Formats: sequence, structure tokens, C-alpha cells
Amino acid sequence: MLTFFPTPYEDELWYGIITRYHIRSGNTYWKYTIQELFPEIKGYPRLGDTMPNTSMQIIAAQLPENVLSLRDCALRHSLFPFRMRFQPLEKKREYLQEFLDGENMQPKFLFTTKRNGAEMPLRSCPQCAVEDVKQYGEPYWHTEHQIASLPLCPKHLCRLVPLPRQNTMSIGQQLILPPKNLPDAVFAATETEYSLTEALHYMYTLPYETSPNLLSENLSTTIENAGFLEDGNILRQSWDVQRLYTALTERFGADIVVRCFGKHITKAHARRLRRYEIYSTEEYALLAVLLDIPPLAFFSGIALPLELDMKMRELACQGQVYTKARAAQLLEIREDQLLPYAKRFGIRPFWVQSGKPCADDKRQTYSVEIRLSAQEKEELDAYMAAHNMDVYGHALRYFMQKNIGDWKNNHTNERSFNNEN
Repeated sequence: MLTFFPTPYEDELWYGIITRYHIRSGNTYWKYTIQELFPEIKGYPRLGDTMPNTSMQIIAAQLPENVLSLRDCALRHSLFPFRMRFQPLEKKREYLQEFLDGENMQPKFLFTTKRNGAEMPLRSCPQCAVEDVKQYGEPYWHTEHQIASLPLCPKHLCRLVPLPRQNTMSIGQQLILPPKNLPDAVFAATETEYSLTEALHYMYTLPYETSPNLLSENLSTTIENAGFLEDGNILRQSWDVQRLYTALTERFGADIVVRCFGKHITKAHARRLRRYEIYSTEEYALLAVLLDIPPLAFFSGIALPLELDMKMRELACQGQVYTKARAAQLLEIREDQLLPYAKRFGIRPFWVQSGKPCADDKRQTYSVEIRLSAQEKEELDAYMAAHNMDVYGHALRYFMQKNIGDWKNNHTNERSFNNEN
């Protein structure tokens, strides 16, 4: 039974709690503290992990009941909620319960860190360190600051300062204390860094139970709105992974993209991203910033609009006649894409379709010649430009259909009135 153990600070990293125990213990060397806390473990436990591990279970078992909550250790002093953000709710609950029941979760958590390779250096915020000393008398390692892709402190928006490791051994094998005298805070940052910090912080602070909404398909919608669909994949909605990877690299730099996504994005990876089957929270944060969508869109049940669908419906409702080329130009797509998109959205074609079979009474076999004055032609040209028309015949047919339709309605109403009287 341990005679004392530090009360964890708000959002304190588990490793940091152990280092504070070492300071209070009076032990001369770090290895003595490890032997004292983990007498049955040969070597060093994985204290440098940012995920829940057996060291938490061992410490909790040596303290009186209710002194240290194992649930709080997992949810407040590790990156467990953040790493599990895109897991289905059922799987989240299962993982948490297994950990609370004493299971070693390290094998299941390997997928959350396999791309990161070596441990990332611990990082501090100069402003947070000053505030910690004022409030607690000492600085401490904040859990959120250890998110590898987080460029700035979410509270102060200054750059996080990495602390160089003393040697090449793992973090758990050495004592690394947060420095009390950090360099002055640097507040200069890019808009991308501000946006990425905001997105990561939002995903970090959501309740543990929050999972992505699979019904809204907002990621697929924004990918298409941004023009990252592969040519010729209108119905399958396959992503152009090469262009997407290039855009990510140009926006964030190669280092962060390679660490999060790997050296390229495969089509299989893209399909799993689309279905929220990739559980790397940082990948979705980078996509949110690149696509300029709020992170809330991944979790909300409110579907974002598909811009092309809205634009095509708007044109179809105007009742105007367009050539195929003009319709494609207004929608900013190719002519051969018009019909596939119309079928996908359930919209009847509103452009002239050459070669389309029709009944004899619908055949356009008569021609009429009309002569206009210069002023009339100028007015007609202005009207057509204002209504996105580029063929005189289509404009005149629109006038005719509209006026004849009005005349028919008035004539029918007039006959009905006379019959009633």
C-alpha cells in the first residue's frame, strides 16, 4: 500500500503525475521510484504512453478505494478520449470497460500510434507554465499539449515548446520535469495553424461518448464540393487521392501529412475515411481544415448541402431552355456529366437533348422567321444575358410557351365563368 500519491491536476499527463510522486518521495534516482511503485515489473513500465496502460491499474490497486479513479486516469490524464473519437460508441464503451476490468489494452492501442514511430518529445506552453506556478506552485505536463499535430496552446494561442530528451531511452526510462523557465511565448502563427489548433481542441474536448454521425455523410459532401472527386466516378463518388494528398501537403507541409496519413493515401484508405473507419482523429482534423468545414460537421446529424445538387435544381426550376453546352457551362461541369448527375440527383433534363425520340405531334417541323429592329434585338440580347440564355430560338420559345400558357389559363377561367353564369 502506498502511503501517499499526488492528487492529479486538471488535464495532467499520467507520466507527469508519476514525476511529481518522485519529487515528493525524496528518492535520489528515478529507478528507485519505479522500483517502489512497480515492484513486480522488471525494467520500466510504459509510462511515456499517452494511452491508458497497466501502470495506472497497478498504482490504483495500491491506493485506498476511491483515492484514485481508474476511469478518470483514462479519460482525463491520457489521450484515450481523443484517440477513440472516431470509434463507434459501442466499441468505445467496450474498450473503456475492459480497461476498468484490468485488461492490458496496449495490444489494442497499437493502431493509434503505429504511424508515429518514435515517441514525440513532451511539450509545454510558456504561458500555462507561469499560470501553473501561480496556482499550484509548480508547472506540470498538460495532456492536451502532447497531441502531436497540435501547433499552438489552445488557451493562449502561443507556440508549444518541445523539451529535448536527455538521451535516446524511452520517456518512461528517464525523469523529464517540465521546465520552470521557458523561453518567452511566441504568438506568431499562420491561419492554418490557428484553424488546426481549433479543430484539434474541439475534438479533444468533446464528451467521450461522442462519435461521428454515419448518416450525414458530410465528409463525402465536402470532398465533392471541393472538387476532389475522381473524373468519371460520379455515381461511385471515388476520391482523387493523389490530388487530395498533394493539397494536404501544400497546406500543412510534408512532415505532418506523412506522420498522419503515411507516404500516400490509397483508394482503400479513402473509402475507409469516407465511412469513418479510420480511427486517427488527427487525419479528420487536417481534412476539416483543408475543406474549410467546422469539426462539428463530422458529428452532427444535420447534412451539409451538396452544392452541385442545389445549383442543378435551381436551374431546372427556372423553366428556361438551355443548350447542353450552356447548361454544363453554368454548372461548371462537362457536357457528358450532365445526364449522370441528373440521374443521380433525380432531376429531369432541362436542356435540349438532340436525337431524343418524340411523338409526331411533338415534332418541331415548322420554322418561323422574325425580324427585329436594332432596339428590339438589343433588348432581347440584354434579356438573354440576364437570364443565361445564348440561343435566340430558345429565348423566343420561352416567351411563346410562357405567354401561351398564361393565355390558356385565362381563356379556361373565362369559359368556366361564362358557363357558371
